[in-house]
Amino acid sequence: MGKLFSIVGFLALLALISCSSGSGQVGSGEEEQLETVVVPEGKSDNFFSKSAKEYYLEGRTSVTLGEQFADANPEEKIKRVKELIPLKQVVIGWFLNQYVAPKSHDASNKDYGGFNALTKNGSYEDMDIQQDDNLTFSFTFRQEIAGNKYLIQRLPAQKGNDGRFYFKLAVGKISNYEMTQLRTNEEWYRKSPWKSFDPNKVDESKIEWLELTIWEQPRTKDAWIDYNKLFSDGKLTIGIHFGWDYHDEYHIKHSKEIYNWLLSIGYKSPESTIAEYDRNSGPLTRTIKANGQEVEVQISIYWGEKGKETDPDTDLGGKILEEDMIRSFATREVIIFSGHSGPFYGFALANWRKTSEGDLDDAKIPFLQMPKEVYQVVMADGCETYALGEAFFLNKSKPGLYNLDIITTTNYSNASSSSALKNLISALAGTEQRSEDHIAITYGGLLLDLGRSTYRNPAMYGIHGIDDNPHGHPYGVAANLCQTCKRNSDCGGKGNKCVKINGAEKVCAFECTANDGCPTGYGCRNVAQGYTIESKQCLPVKLSCYQQNKPEAIEPQQKDGLMINEVLADPPNRKDSDLVDPNGDGKITATQDEFVEIFNSGQEDINLTGFILSDRVMDRFTFPGGVTIKPGEVVVVFGGGDRDRFSGFQGIQVFTASNGLGLSNKGDIVTIRDQKGNVVDQVVYGAEGGKNRSLTRSEDGQPDSTMVPHPNTPFSPGKKADGSDF
Repeated sequence: MGKLFSIVGFLALLALISCSSGSGQVGSGEEEQLETVVVPEGKSDNFFSKSAKEYYLEGRTSVTLGEQFADANPEEKIKRVKELIPLKQVVIGWFLNQYVAPKSHDASNKDYGGFNALTKNGSYEDMDIQQDDNLTFSFTFRQEIAGNKYLIQRLPAQKGNDGRFYFKLAVGKISNYEMTQLRTNEEWYRKSPWKSFDPNKVDESKIEWLELTIWEQPRTKDAWIDYNKLFSDGKLTIGIHFGWDYHDEYHIKHSKEIYNWLLSIGYKSPESTIAEYDRNSGPLTRTIKANGQEVEVQISIYWGEKGKETDPDTDLGGKILEEDMIRSFATREVIIFSGHSGPFYGFALANWRKTSEGDLDDAKIPFLQMPKEVYQVVMADGCETYALGEAFFLNKSKPGLYNLDIITTTNYSNASSSSALKNLISALAGTEQRSEDHIAITYGGLLLDLGRSTYRNPAMYGIHGIDDNPHGHPYGVAANLCQTCKRNSDCGGKGNKCVKINGAEKVCAFECTANDGCPTGYGCRNVAQGYTIESKQCLPVKLSCYQQNKPEAIEPQQKDGLMINEVLADPPNRKDSDLVDPNGDGKITATQDEFVEIFNSGQEDINLTGFILSDRVMDRFTFPGGVTIKPGEVVVVFGGGDRDRFSGFQGIQVFTASNGLGLSNKGDIVTIRDQKGNVVDQVVYGAEGGKNRSLTRSEDGQPDSTMVPHPNTPFSPGKKADGSDF
């Protein structure tokens, strides 16, 4: 499964969320005395606050071809237009960012805009290309932007009849040649008058005004760091990289501060003092226990220092600092950057005033070597690093942010404090006080801590890539759900809780952030202690454990020939195959391209209304009303995607699961049930499902045939294995 981009605002999670205080140890480990009860539906709104949000912006602009295309044929013109559109998108992204981004008090354009927001360059679509005259072509563009929850109210925007808001944006007129000047450190936008753009200081003839519409994106649900992936090999490797600081050499001060803080919370250093520690010393280490498993945490620290090989004022020092960070991306699970940054400037590791080396900027990120099958967490703790999310999205080793979470900022971070780094390390490897027992917290809990680590305006940190992170507590014990209990310790370790339901019955539950974090038959419900909502817990949907504990039929009861004919759990990407994008929507993702193909091998129509498709974790898709599958026909359910852009499914009913199919590459159980909950058909597979190839029946449409790796192409949704129609 892959990653989707998203940002999580500061969630006002109270009580149970364990927020670190910079000690690396979390909580007291003492069991609370207050009784935990279910909160009635519709009574929880006043217990939460939300800060950073994401927005879509859309508008229409144009590109004009050079005179050399005046007599070109239509195909040549369109080809050139499609080459220019991405360049024009960069132009729009730059000037949009100049308008909405926060400004420092000494910025030359400090009076222009400034709404504590940032664009994510590259997140756009080019749509509806129209030819306006012989050389001019207009198109609709879309970009994404992140800012605080009051952004729309603060913009000089007018509400339209469609309910969306509209405003004007000043964009510099950049020639086609200028747009191509994107060589690192020589980009067109680094030059006057575009570098610190203010339309009031630029000749009107050099500006065009675009009308943009803005609306909010749906908010992503909170989720846990995927600790089970991080700790799967018994090690957690972390690289901390400090960028050169011009304020007060904080790259030196903070590296020493972090080193000493790690020693104070139980880490052992390979050197006797910080003066002896350098990039070749090896990691500081500590062993923690994650749900009973021993995990060795290894933390390596890198910084530039004058007079040494990492001197940030020199070309050689800059190269070494950059090479060290590139190596961390290739070999470590967690990569932390602390230093100066800005829109499209990435990781500034060396003194840019004296050397052009040591600048690992946005343009280089898509080409980093990163381990595809290793889950990684990246923190870009610098000013305005939001655009890095899209840069990583383009990295071919992490398609769709697969196995990758990125923490970025949408305004200023605090260069004078190392608290944000301590907060992240505590979230990743923090333990209970006076204990080695690990405490798992959600990203929402981490964001609360990060927001407190700044001065002046609270920084707006966000997370890219968490849509498929766990929504159930990583240490939750599903086997104990609905077991009677008297106290939390009856239900298991951290993350498991004894909750009163129906006013009397006390049963075991475990923490969650969304329904898909709970097993089938359970939902994620708010629970409170006293008058405070302190968490969400997986509880039976009907708030009764009597029905939940009854045995469930698991033997398939064939429904007039309805059967699962093909399953794709591990969609291939361009590295694995020339044939990609199973749903044909033009986007290659590891989650949305998953699919299940269902075939009617019987002799009668089957009404699928209310039938449920599930994996071993939860129900994933329910067929809507009015869906009928005729004899010899198939329906296909994809994990997601833009159905309006699907191709290759003429005459075939195709559906998408709004929350994904969640099929595990390591093995899963795919089940289809009828309206009464009876198992109609079921496919069980193991690691063979994770080979960038679907599993299909050895004989198409034969219920008794076995599931085998696709014998011809990597997949064939809606078709037989040989590519022919059913």
